[in-house]
Amino acid sequence: MSPRYRIDQRLRRRLLPLILIIVTALLGLSLYLRVASIEKHAYQLASESARNIFRMVVLIRQWSAEHGGSYVFTSASSPSNPYLDLPLRDIPLPDGRSLTLINPAYMTRQIAELAETDPQLRIRLHITSLKPIRPENSPDDWETLALQKFEQGLKEISSIDHQANGNQLRYMAPLLVKPACLNCHAKQGYKEGDIRGGISVTLPMTAVEAAMQDEILANWISHGISYSLLILISWGLLELLARRWRTLDDTIEILQKTRNELVENEKMASLGRLVAGFAHELNTPVGVAVGAVSHADDTLDQLSGLLTQDEVPEEALNQYISYLRESHTLALSNLRRAADLVHRFKRTSIDRGSQQKRVYRLHEVIDDVLTTLRNTLKRTSIGVEVDCPNGLELYGTPGLLEQVLTNLITNSVTHGFESGTRSGQITIKARLPNTQRLIIDYHDDGIGMTEEIRQKAFEPFFTTNREHGGSGLGLYVIYNIIIQQMNGTIHIDSTPDTGSLFHIDCPIETAPLNQ
Repeated sequence: MSPRYRIDQRLRRRLLPLILIIVTALLGLSLYLRVASIEKHAYQLASESARNIFRMVVLIRQWSAEHGGSYVFTSASSPSNPYLDLPLRDIPLPDGRSLTLINPAYMTRQIAELAETDPQLRIRLHITSLKPIRPENSPDDWETLALQKFEQGLKEISSIDHQANGNQLRYMAPLLVKPACLNCHAKQGYKEGDIRGGISVTLPMTAVEAAMQDEILANWISHGISYSLLILISWGLLELLARRWRTLDDTIEILQKTRNELVENEKMASLGRLVAGFAHELNTPVGVAVGAVSHADDTLDQLSGLLTQDEVPEEALNQYISYLRESHTLALSNLRRAADLVHRFKRTSIDRGSQQKRVYRLHEVIDDVLTTLRNTLKRTSIGVEVDCPNGLELYGTPGLLEQVLTNLITNSVTHGFESGTRSGQITIKARLPNTQRLIIDYHDDGIGMTEEIRQKAFEPFFTTNREHGGSGLGLYVIYNIIIQQMNGTIHIDSTPDTGSLFHIDCPIETAPLNQ
């Protein structure tokens, strides 16, 4: 599966559903709150309309009460009020007609009948009381509950009544006893300020709900358009982000390839330095051995010529034999030294190439590294001191430690001792504080590092010696080996002019039973 495909799949499978969930949740919440606000506003508007109707009826009743009521001609629509017990309730006229007194309650009932039968209003007004004079004014269950709450101090009450022919708003507020009201209601035991009943107003919600539904539909449409636009914009931004990520992923892949190639080049360069050092070290004993053998050949030629003579002095014969022994001894010792170098080189090259784990002695690894770098170190005034127990055996990949120590020494020579132009001392101290940890302290007394350089020392491609061909990968390779391959830690303590200390702490592996 290609990186680009993985990026596209990750964006579509993870980010797109997440964006859909977030956008849906936000717009859904916005729509819910907006619809709730519209419904609340419609309810408040209907309640305010009912409240204003109540107030207007109360004002009309107050005018009528303050004027002692109103007289109208007695008719079928305005018969005499049998519940009004007043001496001048009815007044006969000379022409045979009569006038009847319309008190505020009677007037309210007549206005209510007109309002309820008007097709444009269809408003129901009902004057009621817990102690009604007229039986028809008895309260229903809702009105009874409202009147009881008025007695407890509630100022008004409203609610939506759901009916089969449509929802209705029911509103009710109390009627207080005023001085003008005592003419009719004093006999009931009321006094000024008492709550003697209330007027309920019932409004149809059809028109209000129609307007509310229109506004809700408009909000559904606007939110739907916004949702579609947000999804399209999110998809476009997601595609743009995917393209950027694909480009970035390609760039990272190229950089990783380049970095890996450079790291391998650095390892090969290290191996090249090892081979060069080995070749130089091997050249000396081999050259001496060749010279010794050549000298022995000359001695043998001279000895052969001597033996052709009739008489051979014993002293001369012994001298030539002595020359042969010296040449043999010199050649043999140098060939053994060459064999030891070959053995070390073979062990080091195999360890670095195979990465195979085995039981090894740490001091041998350090000696092999110093042997391969002897040609580099002998041209400088840099001494190396090793503090490592001879019997310290470990299980692991010795090639990793060889690479670490090689890069550390090379880094010290190049940077700490300015390519060997400064004299100094390198100290390598290895110890086992317990059976589970290996501690290696590598110290040089070179020029040291500033805090800024110390913090960037393990970054890839960071170097202070780029003008002289430094790659900036030496310490980076060390860091990766210690951290990733050996599961350890490495820390630098360094200040200018006091040198650098590399503290390495690694876990010790346990060798398998068959090792």
